Order: sequence, then C-alpha cells, then structure tokens
Amino acid sequence: MKITTAGFLLSLLFTLQHAFGQSSLSNNIFTLNGKLRGVQTDSVLIYYKNTQGKNTFQSRPIFNNRFIITDSLNRPSYALILFKNLGETISDSAFEVRAKEIYLEPGLLSLVVDASRLDSLKLSGSQTEDEWAELYKSTTWVREEMRPLTDKFSKEKDPEKAAEISTQFEPYEDRIKSINYRFFLEHPNSYVTAHLMVDMVKEESLDSSRRIYDNFNAELKESDDAKKVAEEIGKMEMALPGNMAADFTAADTSGKAVSLSDYKDKYVLLDFWASWCPPCRKSDVHLVELYNRYKSKGLNIIGIAWDDDTQIGWKKAIIKDGLGSWPNVLNGTNTDNDIGEKYAVHFVPTRILIDPSGKIVGRFGDNVPNADVLLDRALINLFKE
Repeated sequence: MKITTAGFLLSLLFTLQHAFGQSSLSNNIFTLNGKLRGVQTDSVLIYYKNTQGKNTFQSRPIFNNRFIITDSLNRPSYALILFKNLGETISDSAFEVRAKEIYLEPGLLSLVVDASRLDSLKLSGSQTEDEWAELYKSTTWVREEMRPLTDKFSKEKDPEKAAEISTQFEPYEDRIKSINYRFFLEHPNSYVTAHLMVDMVKEESLDSSRRIYDNFNAELKESDDAKKVAEEIGKMEMALPGNMAADFTAADTSGKAVSLSDYKDKYVLLDFWASWCPPCRKSDVHLVELYNRYKSKGLNIIGIAWDDDTQIGWKKAIIKDGLGSWPNVLNGTNTDNDIGEKYAVHFVPTRILIDPSGKIVGRFGDNVPNADVLLDRALINLFKE
C-alpha cells in the first residue's frame, strides 16, 4: 500500500490527536480537528489571539478534506476562519467579508463545514461557541427583516444617499442591541459578552456599560476584550461634564493650526459632525442661529468633522450650510490625534460645551433625543436670556 508523505503525516497527526487532546485543557492548548464536506479547497486560514495575547494568523493545508490546527490558548478567543484554493490571493477586505466568526477554547474542538457555505459551519467542544450560536439565532429574525434595507445600502454608491438609507437602520439596530443587552445580563461571564461589548460600549449609555462590566468576574476582567471595555468606560467618564476638556491641535480648511488652548478664558462649543450625516446637516441651520445669537455674548464654536476620507464633501458642506464663521477642522479618525477619541464621541452630531476655565459643562448628542432642545436650554441659562 502506497502512502504519500503528506498523507502519512496527516495520519500520524490524527493518531496522536486523542492523546494530545486529553492534555489540552491542562496545558492551555487547543486542537481544532476540521472536516470538510461538499466543495474541496486546499487550505484553511484562521486568525485569533493566542495565550500571549498575540495576534496570530495560521494557514494549514487540507488533505483528504481534513486539517488540524493547534496552538497555546488559556482562555476562549474570538477567531475568524476561511478556506482558499491554491494560488488564490485573499486581500484584507476580502478576508473580512469571506471569513466566518467562531470562538476557540482550550481543549479538543471539532469543526464540520461545507467550504462553499460557511453558514453551514458547526463547531463542537466550545461552550463559548454554543453561547454565540444561541445569541446569533435569537437575532436572526431582526436581521432578516432588515435585509432589504441593508441590501439597498450596500448597492448605493453615493455616500450621502447611503448615509440617508443608514438612518433607517435604527429601529432594527435597537432591537438587536436590546436582545444583546439581555444576553449580556444573563451571561455576565461569557467571553461572547466581553467581545461584543468592545463595540457596544460605544453605543450604550455609561450606566449600562458600567453595569455590564461590573458583572464580569475577575478572570474575564483579565481578558484583552474586557480591558478594552474598561478603557473605553474610563474615556467616557473623563469626558463627562465636570471634567477638564482635553486639548487638541488640528489644521483648519486653510491649513492654519487650531488649538482648544487658543480659547482659554472663553466659552467654546465643540461641534462633532460630518458632511455625510443627514441629522448633522439638518441641525446646522439651528447651530448657525445659535452662533449669531450668542457670539456677541462670548460663544465660540469649533467644528470637528468626521470627514477625513471625504474632504471635498466636507469643504462643500461648510460653504453650503454657512459654517464658515468659525474654525473647522478634521477629526483625525484612527490617528494618534483622534479628537473624537479624546472626548469619547461615538455618534454625530454631538456637541460639547466648555467654560472659560477649560471645564466641560455640557454634552449634547451621543444619540440621545432632543439634544438641540437641551443645548438651547443650557445656553439660555448660561447667558441669562
């Protein structure tokens, strides 16, 4: 009987698999035993964080529709997995689109999948994966109702029209967030909860986020995801009224440096907005009215736009909406000078009022209703109208 070298190695790996798997839990190791059905592919790619918290990318060949992946892992870890053919190049963007999310755990794991239909993937041996499947199933009906809208959004090439469509997502997203939040309360120590909260902490109120984080046990709080949640909660707390405003410097439309420190001993309203944001543009009319009413009484405005990738549209919107009476700068999104990160701004429009001492005295927006009304009341009280 003739055995190829590759086939022999695979046979040897599966022979040793049982004994190796028995010690996986105690040795903080995971072993993923994969079996493919349907379409054949030549390799599997998987991305995750290992025991050292290091981003790890593995590529393994597939022989006879089987593969094995193993590595050190001392706690559950979110992972992305996909399958590719020989010579096929997968870009970063394509990887994100084609990959399937799973949750690895220390121990012996089994995966069965049709590589042409990643939604057929079944991973057993991971309690965290079971929890994720439970949550995903509970939101399926919302996503199905939302599908015609998301399909329309994905096909729209005009950024402003796409943004207008995205404003219709809110009722569906609110339902999903409500289901997720209930899951977080019912599974306070799940790594699914910690992983999803990394993004949801930016969408929830500070009190809601703090409630979820405080429910984490000591082990979960040591995970990378929980630490990110704690860091974001800290930023949110530091950007509340009563705290000193963070200084920043950015270039305006003419290239001139604008710093918050230039406005020492003055009232300043930071206006976080974007040219592609319909609610921002609608609110611009009222903002101009407020400026004209209070500028003689000491109100200054600095526009901070989330338009780093749409600068032509940004400059056109400033002219069209009459925002040129005050300095306008870009947010610096995803840079070391990300102004929105300094103020934990996750939604636009959001406006932050700073007094002459440099202290934050008001915050209006953050996806909270009636922000314009609340800002009006604050300015009336401030300037004693």
